[in-house]
Amino acid sequence: MARTVKATKAAIKEANTLVESLRELVWTDLKSQYSAFEEMLRERIHGAEESIVEASKGKAAIVAGISVMRKDLDKAQRRFSRSNDVEELRAFLVELAETIHRLRVANNDIVESLHIVINPHLSAIEIVEKFASDLQRSAGTWERNGRQIDESIHELCDDNEPAELTDLEHYITKQGYGSLLEKPSHSSSEED
Repeated sequence: MARTVKATKAAIKEANTLVESLRELVWTDLKSQYSAFEEMLRERIHGAEESIVEASKGKAAIVAGISVMRKDLDKAQRRFSRSNDVEELRAFLVELAETIHRLRVANNDIVESLHIVINPHLSAIEIVEKFASDLQRSAGTWERNGRQIDESIHELCDDNEPAELTDLEHYITKQGYGSLLEKPSHSSSEED
């Protein structure tokens, strides 16, 4: 039996509700996932920025310390050339070696902090891959909802002829009116 116009309109309204629901779902998923994507990128840059700036300051301090140590070494050499006091030079060089060791340790700490920046928990590439993967997972849900919309539309598109039409034709034939529906055939003598 064919749907009534009222039932068809109600079904179309339901399909429109499904469409609106899908639009809202996609928009909500996109906003949520994009927000998470932005936050991960922001954290990536912020964490890297802090470490890089601190490393830069640390390296600048090391270079400044080396420059001072170089000047102090030059002064110690000049004093030694005037006094030939080996013990004074040795004491200076031991102290200088200890300072060099502290600078090396500080540099190693800086390098270690940069390794964390270079090899983070999630790199920018991995963040993009995660975002794409999350979108792909959400797209599966969107597809299912899209399939429901298509099924709803297909149900509305009844391309079968109404059973009532077949019943009417069968009734006409059963009542014996079928012969009246046939076109009369003209004999060849009538055509002449």
